[in-house]
Amino acid sequence: MEIKFSDEEMERLSQAGYLRRYAREESIYLEGDAANTLCIIRDGRVRVMLSTREGEELTLEIVEKGRLFGESSFLSKSPRPTTVTAVTDVLLLCCTIEQLIPCLCRNPDILLKLLQHCSETMNHLSYSLHSFRFLNRYQRIASFLLTETGADNPDKEIEEQCLPYSHEEIAMCLGLARPTVSQVLKEFERDGLLRCGYRKVCILDREELAEAAGIGS
Repeated sequence: MEIKFSDEEMERLSQAGYLRRYAREESIYLEGDAANTLCIIRDGRVRVMLSTREGEELTLEIVEKGRLFGESSFLSKSPRPTTVTAVTDVLLLCCTIEQLIPCLCRNPDILLKLLQHCSETMNHLSYSLHSFRFLNRYQRIASFLLTETGADNPDKEIEEQCLPYSHEEIAMCLGLARPTVSQVLKEFERDGLLRCGYRKVCILDREELAEAAGIGS
């Protein structure tokens, strides 16, 4: 279960920070930038990614309303290890550590949720590393689809086991080539396990998809 701040919690946090707006596809910060703020999403979605000098990109996560990002480098005061861009128009609540600490002291429930989020991030990265190292392309794609559609998420526009991602976006999330993703999805669709549409993949049989990919139900 994803850890999110409620609207009421964000109202309390707003006393410790300031609001910033970003347009769709606008950069929020770049890898190597100084880390001086923690960001909580009040509206919209952002993409957290790694990039190479050659221009290759790997999406680590799409982060939605109620969640935060930038906590690792913010707490250690080290350069940003990732680049973050706006997927949609985004409204962020930004806090410096000097602003945040007094708020956390007054609100231990928010402090606990912040720590839970950090733990959740570590679990997500561990899962991603395991996937990259040990799963083949069929398993990686099936596991990603099953995980992302495990529960409806209006903030990500995920509902009824349908993921609103294009083949290119799935490829970026998994570090695979787009033709590879398209080929695997076509095979899964041919076998009646899912249905592909414009910027959308809908799972038709979760158990069969897991079994076909050899990852268990």
